[in-house]
Parts: sequence; structure tokens; C-alpha cells
Amino acid sequence: MIAAAGGYLEAFKLLIHAGADMNLENKHGQNIKELLEINQNGAEFEKLMVKHAPRKKFDSLVAVYTLHQAAQHGDFDFVHTLISRGQDINAPDADGYTPLMLAARGGHAMVCGLLISFEARCDIVNARHETALLLARKSGTGKDAENVILDELARKLVLGGTHVKKHTKCGKGAPHRKVLKMVGGVGILQWGKSSKRKVICKKAEVGASDSFRWNRRRKFDTDEPGLFHVVTTKNKELHFVCESGIEMAQLWVRGIKLVTMKAVFGNWQE
Repeated sequence: MIAAAGGYLEAFKLLIHAGADMNLENKHGQNIKELLEINQNGAEFEKLMVKHAPRKKFDSLVAVYTLHQAAQHGDFDFVHTLISRGQDINAPDADGYTPLMLAARGGHAMVCGLLISFEARCDIVNARHETALLLARKSGTGKDAENVILDELARKLVLGGTHVKKHTKCGKGAPHRKVLKMVGGVGILQWGKSSKRKVICKKAEVGASDSFRWNRRRKFDTDEPGLFHVVTTKNKELHFVCESGIEMAQLWVRGIKLVTMKAVFGNWQE
């Protein structure tokens, strides 16, 4: 405790290696956590505790410097250390925030990407009805964290698939409902088992094409909020309408582009 209170990092490290009991209190009833909170170098001591403590003592230390705090401060290396030592990546803190939410709120795009790569969930909602995406948008610290989360949501959407309304004959035929999804490894967009219903896209855009607008000019449905279209490698236009409006259509377009890029280049484009 004297080492922590006095700011002696090296001495503190040696005590940790020697197996010092971190749960003891001084004569004033203060424990290590309370002393570190008032120490100007407290964060450095906290990192030492987690990095150098024997694994059998790790559980008693996680309350001192948690994954949530590391994510909130954008500490990429320490977030990685904490994940590797088994912290629950989707656990909420006392205020209902997950590490991803806190990283997003702080605008820490690289930490968001790291957490997502270890299966951090983007769909968790706290008691304030906030998601990681909403917190990233509220942060005012740039678009990078928001884009990382949007990419993950888009990939999940298109690889998992969902019901859409599919137009036929570039708008000349009757639309019908289909389950649309992508096959990630090969970048194929499909809505059925037939090979005719499996295509590779070279272009994807929100909204209708000019030819679709002309073909359905008397139907008055060319501006449906969830409408998007793709152009295949054989230059065929396909139009779909997803539920939940334009934002979902934007996610579909984003996801189609990302998964197609993955299939072409072999790794996710940042």
C-alpha cells in the first residue's frame, strides 16, 4: 500500500510478483482501490496490477481496472490484455454500458474494432435505450467509430439474411417476398436455391434505377423508403424493398459492398 500511495511503480510491480495481498486495508480503512483513485498515477498502477498479477489472483483485481475503463479511455493495448485474460466482453457496468458502448461514446474506433473482432455485440441496448451506434453518433468525436459499428451491423445483416420484397423484370412484373442473404466466402447474393437466383454484384445503391422508374411510372412506388438495387456482373438490375425504411436499405447496400470486397480481396477492408 505504501508503494501505491507513494507512486513507486517498480516496487509495486515487485510486490505483485511476490504475491502481495491486494485485499488488505490500512489503519484508515483504505484498500488498494481507494488509494489508487486518489493517486495521480493510479491508472499506471492499475495496469501493473492486471498485467503482472498471477492468474489465480486476477479475479480479485478486475474490479480495480476493468475492461470498461480501458475501453472508455481508448487504451487499445490494455483492452487486448484484459480480453486475453478472460473478461466478459459484453458485460454491462453498473450504469448498463458495455465496453463497446463506452469505446463508441469516446470515439475510439480502433478499440471498437478490436472489441467487435472478439465478438462484442452491437445490438445490446441499455436502460436509456442507447446502443453503441447511437452513442457513437452522439459523441461528436468524428465518424470513425460510427463507421466501424455500421460495418459490423451491415455484415451481420446481409450474412444472416432477412425478408424483402423482390421486384421482377426490373419493375415490369409483380413483386413478391423472398429471403435475401449473402454467402460471404464467395460474395454471392441469393434469394433461392436455383442458380438463377444467385448473383455476384458489381454495384449496389439505395433507391431505384432509371429503367425501374420508367417501368413503374404508373405504380407510384418508385420512392419506397426501403428500396435498393444491385447491378450484377452480367449487367442485370435487381430491385428489392426491405422493411424498416431507408436506414435498413443503406445497411443492405453497405453490407453487400463489404462482403463482395471481402470475397474479392480476401480480408475486410477497413
